[in-house]
Amino acid sequence: MNKRILMGKYIRKIKRTKELTSFIAFIFDYDNFNDYNYIFRMKEEDNRIIIDIYDNISDNRFNRYIFNFNNSNLKSRVVKEGNVFVNYINISSLNDCNNKLYKFGYLFKLDKDKMVEYANSFLDKKYVDILVSILK
Repeated sequence: MNKRILMGKYIRKIKRTKELTSFIAFIFDYDNFNDYNYIFRMKEEDNRIIIDIYDNISDNRFNRYIFNFNNSNLKSRVVKEGNVFVNYINISSLNDCNNKLYKFGYLFKLDKDKMVEYANSFLDKKYVDILVSILK
């Protein structure tokens, strides 16, 4: 299965299981994050997943995360475009690191047989269980 499709299925399943708020707070490092203080939007196009988070709790209220699954040597970066902070995350150039957001992206760079083991190294069990369920 295509890695972009797999990431999209994973995020949609997290949303369906009502774990999206806690997942966003964990992966994207939000404090005081609750169901009522953000808007989440995900779009899948070409070989990218675009996540928009609009919130009323952080200094940067408008954040976009673009996970690019095309083979590229471009490094991941953050760019301010208007009032939006755009995080370009190139999956092919990611390595394991301490940043949870990049760890999440790197997870979908791995072969399926290594994903669960890696996910166990930084995700809560409830998120790993969701991953296991979509890998079956």
